[in-house]
Formats: sequence, C-alpha cells, structure tokens
Amino acid sequence: MLRSSNFPVIVTTLVLLVFALLGSFFSYAVAWAVFSLSPFLVIWMVFSVLKDKSHPVYELEDGAEWGYADRPDLRPVW
Repeated sequence: MLRSSNFPVIVTTLVLLVFALLGSFFSYAVAWAVFSLSPFLVIWMVFSVLKDKSHPVYELEDGAEWGYADRPDLRPVW
C-alpha cells in the first residue's frame, strides 16, 4: 500500500479537507499543529507521486521537443 501514490494523496487530501472545513472548531493548538504539518504532507504527496512507477511513461520520439504521455493521438506538429 505504501508503494503506490494513492495512500499519500488520500491522507493529505483528507487531512487538509477536514482542516479546511472544520478548522474553526479545533483548538488553537490542534489548528496550529495541522497548519504546521500541512507543508510536509504536501511535500510527501508530491514526492510520492513523482516517484511512482506504476504508470509507464514513454520516452519522446527522436526530434520531438514535447509530447503527452497519456494521449498517444497528440503528436508534435513538425
């Protein structure tokens, strides 16, 4: 479960969603703790998504400067 990027995305989204919706009902100590923890959660989520190898990413063709890995029908114009 920790290999996939789904777990960090779900945890970070739930923590920040609960904080955004119910943050005013928390005590100041809990609100500051979650607020202080949020950058680390987002960094953890970003690194885990970038390091996730479950979806294959194909190299660009020779001479191509840009491309979309998830849309094979979109090719460079030139």
